[in-house]
This record gives sequence, C-alpha cells and structure tokens, in this order.
Amino acid sequence: MKKTIIFFTIILAVFATYAQSSYGTEVTGDQKTALVSAIEKAHSQLSTLSANFTQEKTSSLMTDKVVQKGKLRYKSPKQLRWEYTSPKAMAVIFTDGKVLLKTDKGNVNNPNKMLNEMGSLIINTINGSFLKENKDFKVTYYKNAKNSKVIVKLVPLNKRIKAYYSKMVIELDGNTHLADKVAMHEVNGDITTITFSDKKSNGTIPEDVFK
Repeated sequence: MKKTIIFFTIILAVFATYAQSSYGTEVTGDQKTALVSAIEKAHSQLSTLSANFTQEKTSSLMTDKVVQKGKLRYKSPKQLRWEYTSPKAMAVIFTDGKVLLKTDKGNVNNPNKMLNEMGSLIINTINGSFLKENKDFKVTYYKNAKNSKVIVKLVPLNKRIKAYYSKMVIELDGNTHLADKVAMHEVNGDITTITFSDKKSNGTIPEDVFK
C-alpha cells in the first residue's frame, strides 16, 4: 500500500512539473525586461492590422466544436472590425468606446456585455495593453524553444473579468510579437481559441470599414 502511494505521488509530481512547463521556459529578470520592451516597441509601431481568423469553442455541453471564420481589421489606437464570414455573416465594430453589431436583420448599438468584453480583449491584445503588468491581470511570460513562440499567460485580478475568465493564454510570433493565437478559458470550463493567419500590418484601411 505504501509503495502504491509513493508511486502515485511520483506520477502526480511528474504531471505537475509538466503542467508548469507546458508553455515553455518562464522568462524572468533582465530577460523579461528586454522581452517586454521588445513587445511594447513592436506594438507601438503598429498603426493598422488586417488578418483572417478561425474561432473555435469547446464546451462540455457540446459534442462538437463550434467553428467560425472571419476577418479582422484594426486601426490604432482602438478601432476594430471583427467580421464573421462563416457559417453566418455578422460584423461587430468597436470604435470610440461604442459597439455596433451588424447582421442581416439590421444593426444594434451597444449589444450585450460579452461582445464588449471580447472586443476589449482583442483590441488590448493587438495594441499590447494586456501584455504587460497591470492592475487587471497577473502576467507571466514564457519562451517556447520548440517553435520560437512567446507565450503570455494572463490570470485575471479584476473581479469583473474574473466573473468570465479563469485565464487567457496568448501566443505571439517570436519575431513580430503579434498574436498568432488567443485562448480564453472561461470559468465554466469552456475554451474559445482564436487563431490568426495572413496578417498584414501598417497597410491602408479605409475609414468606412469602421462604420
């Protein structure tokens, strides 16, 4: 019995160690300072961004993933058009602190809080606000040697955000420091993962895109 307990203790320790290092090697000290500086510089130089995205949601209540695809267009500092193209067309526009939902049935100003939260998350990820220490999140940085990615883990400290999310994990390109993937872990166990592709930065985006 004693040997069995020792065996399971070792197994649990192995899994715990794996979980702690699954994002890669944590970046601390001077390396962290240099990394944060590089991320901030990259995002400060970003005036516009356009990309395609695939959004997948997994839930214990659903057998299959819910998959949506679309396009984003961003203009610094806080203009965003988040447009779903499949399976159903819909666009959410965030500009000047206001939210506009556009569907085939018409437009809705300032829709539900969840859309507001999601818009803020994406904007603040693109402009880098969420990627540095702040009062709303505990931020931990990792480097993944296997794929040269930078992983940023954010654990909410703000009560309002904690009501929705247990953590957020953002995967950055190791060279451009722009987001390749965002995983939002909800408190109920659901996970929404957004993967970006065909990213183009600092191009021209017409102003009417955000109307």
